[in-house]
Parts: sequence; structure tokens; C-alpha cells
Amino acid sequence: MLGRLEMGVDECILAYTELMESVFSEKLNKVPVDWSGKIVSQFDSKRLKKAIENVITRAGLSPADLMNDGKPRRSKTFVCTTSKDTFQVTRLRSYSVPNEMVLPATICEAALATSAATRFFDSVSIGNQLFVDGAFGANNPIEEVEEEAADIWCTTSRALRPLVKCLVSVGTGNPAQLPMNDNVLKFLSKTLVRMATKPESTERRFMARWSNEVKGKRYFRFNVEQGLQQVHMTDFEKQSVIESATYAYLHHSSQKVRIRDCILNLSEKQGKTSIDFETYIREHEARVTRHRILQTIQSSDNPFGSKTPPGWFVPFERNPRYVDREIVGKVKRRLFSDNRAEIIAIVGLGGIGKTQIALELAYQTREIYPDCAIFWLPVVDMESLHQAYQPMAEQLGIDLGDRKEDLKSLVKDHLSKPSAGRWLLIFDNADEIDMWTESKSSKSGSLKDYLPTSDQGVILFTTRSNKVAQYLATTNIIRIPEMDEQKATHVLQNSLVDKEVLHDTESTRKLLSRLTFLPLAIVQAASFINENGTTLAGYVELLDGQEQSAIDLLSEDFEDKGRYRSIRNPVATTWLTSFEQIQKQNGLAADYLCFMACMQEKDILVSLLPPDPTINQRKAIGLLSSYSFIRVRNEDSRLDMHRLVHLATRNWLQSIGSLRQWQLQALSGLATRFPRIDIAHRSQWRATVPHALRVLNLTAGEVPVPTRLQVLLNVAESQMFDWRFKEAELLYSEIVKVSEAMLGLENIWSVRGLIGLAKSYLWQRKIKQAIALCEEVLEIQTRLHGSSSFAANQALVDLSDTYHTAGDLKKSQALYKKVIPYFLETMGPGCDATMNLITRLVMSYHYNGHLSDATELSVQLLHITRRTSGPEHPGTLTVMNGMAIIYMQRWRLKEAEALFTEELEIEKRIYGLEHPITIATMALLATTWKEQGRRKAAIALMTECVSLSGQVNGFDHASTQTTYSKLEEWKNPKTLRGFLHNYHPQFRRADMIIQRNLRFESPKVKGHGFWYIQPRNDPLIREIQEAVKTMSLDRRVPSGKITVVEGQDTEHNHMMP
Repeated sequence: MLGRLEMGVDECILAYTELMESVFSEKLNKVPVDWSGKIVSQFDSKRLKKAIENVITRAGLSPADLMNDGKPRRSKTFVCTTSKDTFQVTRLRSYSVPNEMVLPATICEAALATSAATRFFDSVSIGNQLFVDGAFGANNPIEEVEEEAADIWCTTSRALRPLVKCLVSVGTGNPAQLPMNDNVLKFLSKTLVRMATKPESTERRFMARWSNEVKGKRYFRFNVEQGLQQVHMTDFEKQSVIESATYAYLHHSSQKVRIRDCILNLSEKQGKTSIDFETYIREHEARVTRHRILQTIQSSDNPFGSKTPPGWFVPFERNPRYVDREIVGKVKRRLFSDNRAEIIAIVGLGGIGKTQIALELAYQTREIYPDCAIFWLPVVDMESLHQAYQPMAEQLGIDLGDRKEDLKSLVKDHLSKPSAGRWLLIFDNADEIDMWTESKSSKSGSLKDYLPTSDQGVILFTTRSNKVAQYLATTNIIRIPEMDEQKATHVLQNSLVDKEVLHDTESTRKLLSRLTFLPLAIVQAASFINENGTTLAGYVELLDGQEQSAIDLLSEDFEDKGRYRSIRNPVATTWLTSFEQIQKQNGLAADYLCFMACMQEKDILVSLLPPDPTINQRKAIGLLSSYSFIRVRNEDSRLDMHRLVHLATRNWLQSIGSLRQWQLQALSGLATRFPRIDIAHRSQWRATVPHALRVLNLTAGEVPVPTRLQVLLNVAESQMFDWRFKEAELLYSEIVKVSEAMLGLENIWSVRGLIGLAKSYLWQRKIKQAIALCEEVLEIQTRLHGSSSFAANQALVDLSDTYHTAGDLKKSQALYKKVIPYFLETMGPGCDATMNLITRLVMSYHYNGHLSDATELSVQLLHITRRTSGPEHPGTLTVMNGMAIIYMQRWRLKEAEALFTEELEIEKRIYGLEHPITIATMALLATTWKEQGRRKAAIALMTECVSLSGQVNGFDHASTQTTYSKLEEWKNPKTLRGFLHNYHPQFRRADMIIQRNLRFESPKVKGHGFWYIQPRNDPLIREIQEAVKTMSLDRRVPSGKITVVEGQDTEHNHMMP
């Protein structure tokens, strides 16, 4: 299976296990002799043949294929069988040996002949000869291997041992030491067989001859010593015993040392094969370990169920035309061997294939280590890198909390923990040393400080800079050599549609020579030839016809031009040749290329391109892709340009004096086509931010003010949405500075900048500055528009929100009550702005301890949202959830349960059961059951919550851990308080009131002064109720399922801590 069928180890184990069960599950004859004393087979030889044929067929070959078909293979294989007539061992080979007769055995015949154990199966006929199992005389074939190698390598001298670098022998387990049996049947069937096969005596005899090689760590014998004595050939059902004994043997400390010595020996072989044995063996061990872990998980009663799949964020598809250059093997050996490096860098010229090598490594690692989290981080600039950290944190299940600004630190801390498991980080295009070193002006340190360290994690950098490589990876650097002609030809062949053109070998050599064997240039040249049907000779003429001056212009700032001192820059040459053709074929495609040259080269949204009818846009993008100028990904919504193509385009625009014009067009496009900044479009606006920052930087000081201010505002609001308040503060400050200088302070841009700046201050806990700015905005809006204007009232809302977030609930509540009547009168109770204000007032009442007022206002808010948005709108569900929580705190548990039950049924329909919001509501419903004394039902529902949360969020996620901790406390209370909670309902009720009251701490009293605030029955609630009554009912909206009781508080307010 391994040698002739070239199956993998895991495939062999699976196929052999199935074969054994098929063949040995049923005996043909229970007694090995018939009534006349003739030996008969105990098992069905036809079934064995059919099983072998199935294995061969599944491997993609025919059972009739010859064992030796004359074709060269990666390994030479022979099997032993014994002639029934002469009792001599015969070798059935997959290769030819000089001066040796070739027995024309098929693969199936060879397999049957080496398996035809006497008394188990019938003998096998090959030609005119009969054969039985090779165990008679060569059960341990080591001496046959020795003789075969001597026949090939040293026919005359027979001095084999000095020529052998490494010899490995693998046994099938030590047999039991049994006495000679007196019973004739048992003597013939068992004792005589043991005497004839005697594998361990062969081993002792051979090791005595090869003792020097054993000491020199050149001969290795691996054989399970204990545990397999009672396992026989037919015991297919004892697979677990075999695995357990083998596992114990291999993990013994002495065997680990021998295995390591063996692997090191194999990895140092000279000139025999390029197979990296050390890496392959580790890969196999990883597969076995994963299989064992999966079996353990599946067989256990783990309440968590299946584990969340490891993270995977690689933005590119696998390259089916990738040409192996042995670099991936080197990288794997450095990263995944015993003497691994935690950080390595691969260095090479632009366009030489660094990204493709890293991409192939990512996919191979995913195949070999499915439990390994793999993340790709493009290091184009700081903003692009930060954007890549966002999905990484989400996939890792990191609870950001209020530390979203500190994203890189959170990821570093998470990956540095042993619980993070195996991971691989790939930093692509890490070319700028300044990004990795700490500058004097930097307050956050260098990027290098954010690199995680772990025994299970590795980091790969791709870079053009030796300086960066040495700084980040010290001596763990792999330099990518230039392609040789053979591999460059292979790249060209893979990229061409018409392979026949390669028959012109002279033109092929000329073309590859002109392109300096650079993969990027070869791919672009092939794309041109495919698109235009040009011959290789014709394309070489086109390249030679380009003026050197134009090539020099396009090659400026390539940073690799020292590579091209005596010859033309291949990328610039192929770019210019292709671009001239694109201009002739499709002007829109040429415009798109110029537009994208002003953006970052990676992750460009198609929606940002200048608008045109869809069919024209598709044609233009398709043409650019066919010339390999861009790569289309993410279902045709994102585009990438290679750095050198990007640079060549910019150089061309600069040379014709059009660069500034296109940069202004790019800025205008960002001002008008910036994605909507909300959760639904988060991936789009996050991808747009790096492009906007680049264009803002390129056009600083030379653009129309409103256009620049709009882009600045878009980026600032994006940063606020992402909790990057420091970056937002800088952008809002620039908006205020530019607008004040050009337009004066009292204008819409200055006001929007001041409002945004106030919010950024607020979230950074710069409370005084935030309040001062909000008051300034209120004064400006009142002065410009009057106190009864929408602008002034909106400024009042912003000031209210600032006080609310700052924790000054008394002032915020007063301001909300002042502004809500205006919105009720002008906008109506169903307006989003009005409902948001009422929601904030509910929160203010809640936090101030006015639970009756909060309840009554929540009732009105629920009426509004049901009528305006419908009972299944997310806003309605949010109000319902908050209202139920207030009922819980007031110990109105039946009403809380009714609301949670209704909410849960709706969320199951809308989101499905496996959704974080649904799971959270389910947990709250379980809590209401538990507080009502329905402990068993609550535990059952919370157990389901834990399982679902583990599957959806991951078992390391904070919400899963919190839910699990609560479940464990319910099952096994560890404190007196927990015990009383579980078994005494009155204590639960009293304790909830106490805990709620403890929340209202007096800001005026130092130490621990607390009080409870009585309900106030605020008159504003009556005003809102009247406004709700005047609302026109929406016929689409049902009235709801529950009856809300607007009664008095039922809690005992006299109970104090």
C-alpha cells in the first residue's frame, strides 16, 4: 500500500483495518485439516482477493496492473513470498534489478502471495508457480533487505554496512514465549509455525552483525515489547489493544530518544531524496493525536458538545497554479520541527513570489494541523494592520469589553495563553522598519511589542527588506533565490491557456530571460498572451520595442532596481505593454486602474470605483483581471493590486502629469461613496478606512474644503464606531481646525466636529472637556437657530447624553425631561429620535432607583415600538428585554417570565436557536424559573444554554464561562448565600432587594452610605401616555400577547441593608 499504491499512512491504516474485518470476521473451516488429514484454509481466500482488489481500485489503479510496470517511483518496494515447491523466499519487486529474473506478478497477485499464510488461505498461483506466505523464512525480512541492497550497491565486495546511512526495521510486536505443544494438531498448526517464522531470532542474529551501526545510531529496530503477546493475526477486533500498547511503547522516554535520533539521521541523508522525514513524521503524529482527542471527546459525556473550529482568516484562495520551489518545505521544517523557531522571515525581491509561498504554507498547515488557528495580516500600513486584527479578535472569541482601543494587546494576551492552542500568524509585506521600531513620538510602543509568544504558536514574516528580517527574526531568515529556467518554464506553462506555444523553445528561453525569471512578470506576460492570442516570439518583439526611457520612468521607486542594473525592469516592461493594450480595448478599465492606483493596493471595494452601468463595470474589471493587473475576491466585491503594478501605474500617471487629478477624483469618490457606517456594513467601511487615510494624506492642503471635511468626518465616525477614540479625537480636531480656519467657527462642519470631539473625549473619560464642548455647541446652535429649533434641542440631547454617560444621572434626567416634550410635539412618539430619548430616560430612572417610573415608562415605550415597528422588530425586543429585567428586580417574576417567554419565541423565529441574543434571553428565562423555585427546570434550560453558547461563541468566551459558572453554582452551591438562594424562596426575594438597594450609592457620602429612592410617579409619564393614545394604530401590528400590569410596587421597601 505504501510503496506501490503510494497511499498515505493514515489511508493504509484505515484500509488495512477494513480489510482485516472483512476477511477475518467469519471462518470458513474451524479445523485446519479435513477428514483425510489434508490442510485446509480456515478463511475465505476469495473474500481476501476481493478486499485487496477494492483497496487497489480505491487507490486509482487496476488489480491487473503489474507490480513492476517499468515506471520510476519515489520508493523501491518488494514483498516476500515463499515457493510452495522449493520453500525458497522470492522477492516480488516494483522495480528492476540487473541480472535478476522478473516474475510478472500483478499488484493483486503480489499482495495475495505475501498474505497466503498456510492454514489460513489457499496458496497463490503466479505463472506456473505456487506461493505461500512469506513468513515461512522471511517473517522478519531484514536479512532479505540486506541481501537486496548488497545485490544493487555492492555486488562484488558485499561490503554494505559502510554504505548505509540509515536502516529502519519495524516489527509487529514480541510474541508470547510458549512451550512446545504435545497435541499433534496444535503442534502442526501453531508450534511448527512459530519455529518456522522465528522473527525475533532473525532480529538477534542481525543486530549482532550490525552492532557498530546500532551504536552509531545508523540502525534502528522498533518493535512493541509488551502488550501484544495475546494478539493474533486474526484478532481484528483488538485494535484498541494494539493502539494502546503501541502508544505506550512509543511514548516511553527511551523510545522517544531513539525516534528522535532516527528522524535526525533520516533528515540528514545526502542526495537520496528531498523528502523531509522529520516534518512528515511530526505531521503524522499530529494526525494521530488529533484522532485520539476527537475519539475522547466523542466518547465522553462532555456537556459542551463539539468545540468551536479554529480561527481561519486568509483573504486569498489557494493558487492552483503554484509551482513548488522547496521553500515551503524549508519554512515548515523551521516552524514545526523540534528545533523550531518561533519567528522566521522569508526575504526576496518584489514579485518573486513571497506572498504565494506564504499562502501555500497557510493552506498546507491547515491540511496538516486542522486544529491550528491561522491568521493573515497585511502590513501595508498601520490602519490596514489594525483592520486585519478586527476579524481575528472576533474569530478568537476575545471579549473586547471596553478595551476595543487596545485590540492588539488583547490579541497578544489571548494568543500567549496555553489555552489558545496551536496558531500561525502570517505578516505579509512587512517592508517598513519604522512600523516595527519605537519612535520618540510614539506613546503605544512598537508593533514588535504586540507580537504574542507561545510554545504552540509561530509567526512568519514576508519582506523585501533584509533590515526588517534581521530585526524581527534575527538569524531565522530564509532567502528566496531566483527561479531557475525549469521552474520558470513551469510557471509559464501553468499560466498559459495554449500550451502548444511552448514548443518554440528558443522564444520561451528568450522571454523568460527578458523577464529575469520573475514570477509576477511571467504571469502578466502569460495573461497578455492568453488575452490577445500572441505567440511567444511576437510578445518578445513587443517587449523589445518599448522605449528604455519609459521603462526607467515606470521603474522609479521600485526599491529593487539594483536587481535590474544591466537589463530592463521586467514588471515595468510587461505593465506598459499590457496597459497600452487595455487603453485600446476598454477606456473604463484604464480609468479604474488609475483610480485604484490612488488607493491602498489591497482590499479595494468595487463600490468605491467611479459608477458606471453594471455590465460595463464587470467587463472592465474582467479585463483587468485577465491581464493579471488585479485579483478579484470576496464574491467579486473586493479587488487587490500587486504592489509593483500599483507603483508602475502611479509612476505612469506621474510621468504624464495626471496623478494629482486622479488623487482628487479618489477623494471625491470617498466623500460620496463611503459605505454606510453601521453594524450591517461594518466590513465595508472598515475596509474603506485605510484607503481614505491614504488619500487624505496624499491630498493634504490642496483640495476643496467640504470634500476633505466629509471624508475626515466619515473616517472619524468609523473610528468612533470601532471604539478607537484616540484616532477619532485627532480626526475631529482636524475637522474643527480646518473648518474654523476656512469657514469660521459658526458653521455646520465646525459644529459636527465639536460634537464628535466631545464624544471622543467622553469615551476617553475626559468628562470636563466633553461637557464644555457640548455646552459650547448648545450656545452656538441656540445663537444661530434659536432655542426652539431642532438644532438647539439636538445639542441639548447631546449634552444630556454626556451627563448620562458621565454618571451625573440627576442632570441628565432633568435635561431629558426638558427635551422630550419638544420631540413629542414636533416628531411624534413613534419617531426614532423620540423613542431613543424615552429609552434613555427609562435607563436614567432605572439607575436612579425609580423602578416604578421606569416600569410605567417602559410600558408606554413598548406600546410605541409595537405600533410603529412591529412586535418582531429588534427595537421592540430590546424594550421587552429591559422591561422584563426591571420586573425581575421588582420581584414581579410572573410578569418577567411572560415577557421573556414571548421574546424568546420571537427570537427563535427571527434569529434561530443558535444565536447569541436567543441564548442570552434563554438564560434570563432560566433565571426567572430558578428564582420562582423551579430549580430542576431552570438547571435543564441553563444546561442547554451552556451547550448552545459553547457551539456559537466558543467555550472560552466570557458569556459561555459566565453561564457555565452560574449553572455550576445552581447545581452545587458553595456558599451559604447560594444554598439559601436555591432552597428558600423568601431569602431569594429579600436578597434581591438588598442587592438592588446596595447599587444606589450616594456620591455625597464617603464610605458606604446607601439609600433606596421611593417611586416618584413623574408627571412626564402622563404626558407620554397621552401622546401614545393619540397615535394612529398600525393595522399591520398585532396588539401583543401579554397583559402588562401597571400596579403598585410589590417589593418591601422597608427592608434595608
